[in-house]
Amino acid sequence: MRISDQEMMLKTDLPFDKAPPYRIKAVEYTIPTTREKRKEIMKKHGYSGRLLPAKYVFINMVTDSGTGALSDRQWSAMMEGDESYFYCRSFEFFEESVQKFTGMPYVFPSHQGRSSEAPIYEVLVKAGDKIPSNTHFTTTSAWSFQRGAEPVDFVCKDYLDENNRGWFKGNMDVKAFEEYFIQHAEKIPLVELVVPNNLNGGQAVSMENIREVRKVIDKYKKIDTQFYLDIARISENAWMIKAHEPGYADKTCLEIVNEMLSHADGCHMSAKKTGMVNMGGFIALRDKKVWQKMQPKVIRTDGYITYGGLSGRDLESLAVGLIEGVNDYYLQDRQRQVDYFANACKKRGVHILEPAACFAVYINAGKCLPHLDHTQGPATCLSAQAYIEGGFASTAMDSLQRGRIDPANPLDVSKRTKAPYELIRCAMPRRVYFEPHYDWAAECLARAMAWGDKLPGFKPIADDRPPLEMSEIGLHTFFDDYEPVFPLP
Repeated sequence: MRISDQEMMLKTDLPFDKAPPYRIKAVEYTIPTTREKRKEIMKKHGYSGRLLPAKYVFINMVTDSGTGALSDRQWSAMMEGDESYFYCRSFEFFEESVQKFTGMPYVFPSHQGRSSEAPIYEVLVKAGDKIPSNTHFTTTSAWSFQRGAEPVDFVCKDYLDENNRGWFKGNMDVKAFEEYFIQHAEKIPLVELVVPNNLNGGQAVSMENIREVRKVIDKYKKIDTQFYLDIARISENAWMIKAHEPGYADKTCLEIVNEMLSHADGCHMSAKKTGMVNMGGFIALRDKKVWQKMQPKVIRTDGYITYGGLSGRDLESLAVGLIEGVNDYYLQDRQRQVDYFANACKKRGVHILEPAACFAVYINAGKCLPHLDHTQGPATCLSAQAYIEGGFASTAMDSLQRGRIDPANPLDVSKRTKAPYELIRCAMPRRVYFEPHYDWAAECLARAMAWGDKLPGFKPIADDRPPLEMSEIGLHTFFDDYEPVFPLP
């Protein structure tokens, strides 16, 4: 590797605030399509960005998970991958990198985020427990139900205020959490904080909020309550802290990540995001006994504890990418790109959730299509039409897709409540797109929005899919069983 981690962080007067701190070495071509062809594709594949064949997508912001470009340093490291089954040499590099990143001594690799969540919930959570979070991701919600526990979200009131422009609207509502914790402390073995808050507009979490959550746990716990962070995009969150929370401007993002995690007992990561890899993840924790309890669970689901379902090549790539993804210059440019796309949308009259998140721009489809109410899937409709307009794919996160589950009646679809906002998530792959792509993506949304009340509402598709079981609640969002009440224009 010709450029070291230290060299990548040297002081500079180069314009990394205006241009990416990297060059492009390989390109990927897309298949040209026509509007007529895209209408045909959208109808055939379920009116959802998640169901579209990727080869027909021009600009793909359905997810930032595993969709980034690897660096020359990562490709070089992969050539040194040790594919020994037990305790391969590549695990040593991986372990050292994760320990540097998290400050935690005990580490498991995993093949992605879902498999890193599994041992945590299997070891720490049992039937009757309650698992608080700022907002559970769909899979941690499902793991809670699978264990017979109840996931409980404490959404920050600032997030629910549409006019609030605060930078840390992903925070946990500490007052509500404290009241709940006092009442149920003996039934809370685990508290999950998602940083940043993916399902709540990708909004960032402040260092102060992390400290306050820790204080509540330490003050009122009646059992060995563990505090874990979901850190799939923690480096981007660290940039928001550096840029907007007093006292952190002069700290590196790695130092900020270390401080965030110093308040936690453990963490889990889908490294396909901030880890800058196409596949991989990990668990890191402080408690040796908990680590030992997790070992047979990891072996059962991901193979041996030093490879976690990954090849040696994957471990090498992640060891490098994890530190590349927390580089200040890179994160500065990533936020610049987010801001560029957000402004491109606003210039065209496309309503967004503000402030723009640190890894995505969330479109406020309820405002873009006011003729459709929350029961008619305005984000589902706008996202589908934007693909037809110009090959731009995104993810609908409206009340059809993300309506709040009633914990008392989780299987009753009719009791799902209105989502706070009717959102489309435009998640931005890392080191992939440039300004003209973002301009065109915004143009696709604007052209779709311009159809106004000619755009139809959506309804559930009548099919023979069996109902979800309790352990699968929340995972309905991955199936997109909806269709327009009349054809899209």
